[in-house]
Amino acid sequence: MSGAGADGLRGGWRALGVVLLAGFALSPLVTILARYVPATAPLERAARVWFELHCERDPSRTLSVAGTPLGVCARCSGIYLRIGLGALLRCPQLSARATRAWVGIGAALMLLDVTLEDHGLHGGWPAVRVLTGLLLAYPVGVGLGQLLRRAPPMTHKP
Repeated sequence: MSGAGADGLRGGWRALGVVLLAGFALSPLVTILARYVPATAPLERAARVWFELHCERDPSRTLSVAGTPLGVCARCSGIYLRIGLGALLRCPQLSARATRAWVGIGAALMLLDVTLEDHGLHGGWPAVRVLTGLLLAYPVGVGLGQLLRRAPPMTHKP
């Protein structure tokens, strides 16, 4: 398949990728959605299973919106949001080396924050936790967005 048909399929993959990344980025908000739209409670339960695999979900480290705690801690909220935002904005255009450096610096700052908090040198500061999640995840999101932009066309075999 070539021409407009291939472009349409490529656009379909891109659209699907954008929808999936947007859902991923907004998934910590599913608890708020379930609070106001009870029919979405099964979606919240499914998301909770995923969240429990990687996030401690400590209530003292979880942000709340309108009195409802988000589905993940502050740091994970930053990670989810920034992966989605980075994929949407796709800038700055980073080389592989620059992406690795950015992610490395973000990870180092995150580990520094965890170490300082574990040793009682500072409390659990939600803003720092969100910021370290943002710094770590943004270049990953940019890379995902760039991959989506360059997605090859699907081939259709009759």
